[in-house]
Amino acid sequence: MHSFKSKIIAGVALILSAGFAHAEDTIRLGMTPEPYMPFTQVNSAGQWEGLEADLSRAVCAKMQIKCDIKQMAWDGLIPSLNEKKVDFIIGAFSITDDRRKVVDFSTPYYTEGTSFVGAKSDSTKITTADAPDGAGKILDPSIVSGKIIGVQTSSVQAAYVAKYLKGAEAKSYDTADNSVADLVAGRVDYVLIPDLYIQTFLKSPAGADYEVKLEVPKNTTLGEGVAYAIRKSDADTLGKVNKALAELDKDGTTQKLVDKWIFDKK
Repeated sequence: MHSFKSKIIAGVALILSAGFAHAEDTIRLGMTPEPYMPFTQVNSAGQWEGLEADLSRAVCAKMQIKCDIKQMAWDGLIPSLNEKKVDFIIGAFSITDDRRKVVDFSTPYYTEGTSFVGAKSDSTKITTADAPDGAGKILDPSIVSGKIIGVQTSSVQAAYVAKYLKGAEAKSYDTADNSVADLVAGRVDYVLIPDLYIQTFLKSPAGADYEVKLEVPKNTTLGEGVAYAIRKSDADTLGKVNKALAELDKDGTTQKLVDKWIFDKK
């Protein structure tokens, strides 16, 4: 992440267009301009960039449909999808059983992890324990009881705290940026956050005094990969997106974009 105060950039209108034959061949894609790199952001020049921006350009080209981006806050993406204001959405959405109740997911294009992050000066030893529901190992709830943990609203990390860390206080934020800002300000003890996002912060001067206390073991609450979300019963859009993703996987495009934005391979 390049900044720690989220900016909603108003007035950005971008069409991702490729080879459409008729004016009606347009599909509305919901995205958020809130910076969340390496997945997406709108840069200072007003251009969408990141893995999901490039992937969406490629998906729209494969579908041969003009993609009209509708920008909105991240926590408004799923409601807007189900209110039929957009046709599909992207926003580093982890596939979870709870989300499957309200949306359908494409095949995943990436799998990310979750990090538990705090100050280097905090000597608390963070360990794991057996999950009470038999879902393997989890962050030991007894160790963080009474602590304040920052999470992004409606994220899989927020669901994880609510399910497994009931003795801790979850403090929710509209963006991951703001949860990290409160960690730096001392208003939360830790943040539970996607690993790719936090690595950018930890490598920055502002992150010099912070570290990953635990790479949280994967389980279904934390998701089964990152994917596009499509409105339930919209089999036509789901089929088109999945077909495009399969072609991009087969021709190596998806891996090239992951290498570019996540692994920084040339």
